[in-house]
Amino acid sequence: MLLFEQVYAATTQGRGAVLLISGPVGTGKTALAQELAAHAGRQGALRFLVTASAGEREHPFGVLDRLIDSMHVAGLPRLLPDGTPHRSRDPHVLMDQTGAAIQQFAGGRPVLIGIDDVHFADEQSLRCLSYLIRRMEQSKLIIILNESTSYERDTADLRAEMLHLPYCHRIQLAPLTPADVAGQLTERLGGAVDDEFARLCTEVSGGNPLLMHALIDDRIAAPAQTSGEPGVSFRQAVLRILHRSAPATAAVARVMAVLGDYATPELVADLGGADTVLVRECMRDLHEVGLLDAEGAEGFRHGHIRSAVLASIPLGSLPALHSRAAELLHASGAPAIAVAEHLVTAQDGGKGTWRVAILCEAAREAMTEGDVDSAVNSLRYAVGASPDETQRAQAAVLAAAAQWHADPSRAARQLYGLMRDARAGLLTQPDALIVMNQLLWWGEFTDADELMRLTGVQDEVPSLAQLWRLYCQTGVGSERYAESGRPAEPSMAGSGPMASVTYLSSAATSAYDDTATEQVDQMLMGIRAGNLLTPALYALVVLVQTGRLDEVAAWCDSLLKEDWIARVPMRRVLIGTIKAVTALRGGDSGTALYEIREVFDAVPPPAWGVVAGLPLSVAVRAATDLGDTQSARMYLAVPVRAAMFDTPFVLPYLQALGRYHQAMGHRQSALTHFRSCAELMARWGVDATEVASRMEWHSPDATLATADGPARVEPAADPGCAFGVSRADRPPGAAAAVDSTKLTDAEQRVAALAAAGNTNRQIAAHLCITVSTVEQHLTKIYRKLNVRSRSGLRRCRQ
Repeated sequence: MLLFEQVYAATTQGRGAVLLISGPVGTGKTALAQELAAHAGRQGALRFLVTASAGEREHPFGVLDRLIDSMHVAGLPRLLPDGTPHRSRDPHVLMDQTGAAIQQFAGGRPVLIGIDDVHFADEQSLRCLSYLIRRMEQSKLIIILNESTSYERDTADLRAEMLHLPYCHRIQLAPLTPADVAGQLTERLGGAVDDEFARLCTEVSGGNPLLMHALIDDRIAAPAQTSGEPGVSFRQAVLRILHRSAPATAAVARVMAVLGDYATPELVADLGGADTVLVRECMRDLHEVGLLDAEGAEGFRHGHIRSAVLASIPLGSLPALHSRAAELLHASGAPAIAVAEHLVTAQDGGKGTWRVAILCEAAREAMTEGDVDSAVNSLRYAVGASPDETQRAQAAVLAAAAQWHADPSRAARQLYGLMRDARAGLLTQPDALIVMNQLLWWGEFTDADELMRLTGVQDEVPSLAQLWRLYCQTGVGSERYAESGRPAEPSMAGSGPMASVTYLSSAATSAYDDTATEQVDQMLMGIRAGNLLTPALYALVVLVQTGRLDEVAAWCDSLLKEDWIARVPMRRVLIGTIKAVTALRGGDSGTALYEIREVFDAVPPPAWGVVAGLPLSVAVRAATDLGDTQSARMYLAVPVRAAMFDTPFVLPYLQALGRYHQAMGHRQSALTHFRSCAELMARWGVDATEVASRMEWHSPDATLATADGPARVEPAADPGCAFGVSRADRPPGAAAAVDSTKLTDAEQRVAALAAAGNTNRQIAAHLCITVSTVEQHLTKIYRKLNVRSRSGLRRCRQ
């Protein structure tokens, strides 16, 4: 303003002046020109302001015509009373006549002429303006011109002709400083300045007044939004800047928005079909207007800026841009996850081996970071991008594996198609391992057995055969132990979900000597993102069984803070289950119940398949110990898969059932469940004392004991006595099992109770399963034994 005061004072003395206001878009050039014109008007000067527009650049004398028309409106006599258009006259003669008419009309007063966005003025008007500027030194005329630095090329000739003149002055507008921003906040919002909001305004706007005031507008519109996140006004301001920037600059901004973090000048030039030198100039302009983070940087200041720029691209153009961006990034060696993002966004239906490979690699990277959704999305598109059936099947297997980590129930929907692919010979042995683990998870043992035979997996992967015997042929459960008496090393760590829960189950049935615990600390210390989780589970279970509960709790807390675990539901709940078990074994039932509720909030019981017996047993035990019978009944009412009763996961479940009924005073029901558990332990060669201290997650009052001391349960022993239940307390017929090797363990338990005369509802209550499950078991039992009723079962028992 001081400069203008000096210029205006000189003008009143007959010394004309030109002010060229330069600056990026949105820095307040128009506002400054209007303020100066208003100041001159208050001191008696005549003012004439016009704005050039890009749409009129091809209109000869367009700006000059509008300037003269504005003077006519103010009372200046028409220069051409005959109506002849201005542009039909000689420009120089026209300007001489106009200058003389203005001086006469002003009557000795200063005259201010302002042209906003002079870079949009037509060529003829610029020539007239240049002629006037060179001859106005001895006059009472002030000319104010505004130009955007984005269009410096377009006004280069005008600047060259006038900036060397002593009465021409250039005002270069700079970004607002933090102090300037604080002052604006105080002026508009009043009161004390919010330091955090002031910092955000400075960083996000880059000192651009248009962006800064938009942030303030958003704050005023949503005062409860204390974070100061940009809103509608900010997005509109970004679009205004793009609209008023040079076309090349706006185009570069859009290409950069598509490329995101990989918007190097070279890639922007390739994708946008522009020269690299021009791209660098445009990126400089984008920095000056406050959209880019720093000069030479390749990213926007804020994610909302990129979103607003992307929104300005016509939807029809985006697929081709993203598809081409994927090709360029792939060729440049960019990370697979970056290439995959564009392939997924493009949705162009393209196929190709390189696309499938990139999408699968991106999914692995995403899983390493714990981003399950991105992994699933990439693999879903990999299925569609596969050029042949073999690649499609392999991608579908990986998609099911990734989906399992987020929601096993959703992954199960793909198993039918995967089995069809297996029968068509499209699955490799590693693919078959993944599918088999999911089949085992859901208790689909028939399909799993067929898959093993189709792919010959059991001959190639001994650890899988070991796992298969454990979960599908439980009668030989003792074979899974090494000669040393401890479980085999975690060689099946890579075989999927069932391998993980193997170690949760082994916590229930296995002993660990000092040799087995020597390496667990190293295993836990070496766990990193991208590693398999199974070894960590193995190590944690060893620590649980050796009584190092405080260490287990600390490790669980540490692991749950890792993004690659915390962001993946199934990884999180497996660790959470161990944490709950640790609390229960330490006597803290309240914490155990809280932790297992967190587990079920993340992955509800129906998604646990046959494994549900593990977390449900913890929930029932903890609730029972706390006297919270309502919660215990709620967990007991959760339907479980019938196949669970043919797996070791039923053992802790039956134990928890027995404990609940014992606490409720239901001695006969308690006996039924304890005896069922003991019979299974005997069948599978599991030591009852060991199970009492391990499978029951250990509790001071949980030891199986008789008056003579700890009892080992044999097939010929009476396990009921070990639980303090006499023979006289047993329900009639409950001790006898149907003598048939045709029936599964679960079916034998149902058959025994049915033969004893129990109704379906009573059987369901005894075994804590649904009536529908009982009916399904009976249907299979009748068919296998070729009987039609309960009386037929009794005859089979005799």
